[in-house]
Amino acid sequence: MSDTLTVRVPGREKEDWQKVAKAVGEDLSEFARKAVRQRVRAVQAKLGSPWDDLLGSVSADAPPAANQNVRKAMFRACGWADLRPGRDSGRA
Repeated sequence: MSDTLTVRVPGREKEDWQKVAKAVGEDLSEFARKAVRQRVRAVQAKLGSPWDDLLGSVSADAPPAANQNVRKAMFRACGWADLRPGRDSGRA
């Protein structure tokens, strides 16, 4: 999902940005996106990510299921059983 950001700048400044963007082979929107991303990375490197406080030491990693029946059930529940070679999923 993406949001749209509209930036209003004086016409002369926009012309300057367009010249620089053209010089590096990009259009103005691509040039601006890359500039914003570069600035955000620089700020995050200095101050940390805004997600750090929210996520803390949360880990999304989960150990594999130890029980073979649990592994089979998860395999079927995720629909991966239909993806095995030589297996007809029955879907049209």
